[in-house]
Amino acid sequence: MQRFILCTMLLASIVLPASARYQLVQDYSGENFFTEFDFFTGPDPTQGHVQYKSMVDANSTGLAGFIDGGNATNAIYMGVDTKEVAPGGRGSVRVTSKQAYQHFLLIADIVHMPGGLCGTWPAFWTVGQDWPNNGEIDILEGVNDQKTNYMTLHTADSIRLNAKHANNFAGSVSTPDCAVDAPGQFENQGCAIEDPSLLTYGTGFNKAGGGVFAVEWTSQQIRMWFFPRGKFPDDIVNSRPSPNPGWGPPRSVFAGDFNMDDHFKTQQVVFDTTFCGAWAGPAFAQSSCASLASTCEDFVSNHPEAFSEAYWAINTLQVFQDDGNQSSSTAGAFNVPPVSAPGSLPEPTRSRQSSQSAESQVAQRNTSHTVEMKAPTNKRNIIHEPGMFRRKHGGGLLPVVWPRDV
Repeated sequence: MQRFILCTMLLASIVLPASARYQLVQDYSGENFFTEFDFFTGPDPTQGHVQYKSMVDANSTGLAGFIDGGNATNAIYMGVDTKEVAPGGRGSVRVTSKQAYQHFLLIADIVHMPGGLCGTWPAFWTVGQDWPNNGEIDILEGVNDQKTNYMTLHTADSIRLNAKHANNFAGSVSTPDCAVDAPGQFENQGCAIEDPSLLTYGTGFNKAGGGVFAVEWTSQQIRMWFFPRGKFPDDIVNSRPSPNPGWGPPRSVFAGDFNMDDHFKTQQVVFDTTFCGAWAGPAFAQSSCASLASTCEDFVSNHPEAFSEAYWAINTLQVFQDDGNQSSSTAGAFNVPPVSAPGSLPEPTRSRQSSQSAESQVAQRNTSHTVEMKAPTNKRNIIHEPGMFRRKHGGGLLPVVWPRDV
């Protein structure tokens, strides 16, 4: 029997204590992932045309598990239904970490993502309980045939980014006010920074074999980096990451005349792939996707074959926190109740507008160190004998061996 594998932005005012050192506090890589994340099965808070599956259902239908091949090594796999006509919403997966974190350096080696496809709205993000009062950090997100990544913060109160030092990071400020009800911006548009590189999202990201996202959240700032495959810093490869000039300019820096801790608290990590909804739905009609169907929902319902590339493949996901020498902040990790239905963890109704990327600003692809990630061909089931998820060698956190490239 065949087994399916479930496989202000004021940099001058930013204080970066030289004594801070990051220690691994949670390794979600491989088998740890599905024991440390909860599957969300309620109605989509963003009004998506989607049916989120439980772990058991996702496993039995091949939507979640592990995958090998190309740049994927025992990679976490989360896909969508590609077989059924789905008038009630297409089957998919949304997971939320059981732990929440106060400050972190989050490192993710993502080989493949579901972006760049008409009807899709994938996201890798973090969120605090009592949304939007405890904030939301969108790391990797987009809709439909979008070509580059948007990095966005969402807050209850108005905090504005100052573009005075925008030349200190690679992206460009799209909207400056992080508040979900900011005047002069669309509802819940937040403060967004667009990355100009085609390597950071969707089709371009997948063809280049993906890469590593690094997100640092402190009291003073939130910074995000992206490293294409073949250009990973050695300290990240060795699981001893420490933001330094050798990493190059961040893709985004969120900072200003405010303290991040007043607006962001105890964030949980989330991966999801939804369809249409409050952002991708209206944007569908404004994009090249409009020629495919009369509505986003019609296209998603009737074309399961269009979503064979709508999957996540994640080699490594690790959370680091400082060792206590960072006097400006108090870091910590906290267990939170599982989220199985709407209301337990209030979520955004993310309503945004689509925009085209400036392709003339695209970064050059490093073709000599990339391997195109192919459709999943070697998947393993995530449900085996009891105890399969336990760490070997005594259950402690072990260093992750990163694919060096490849």
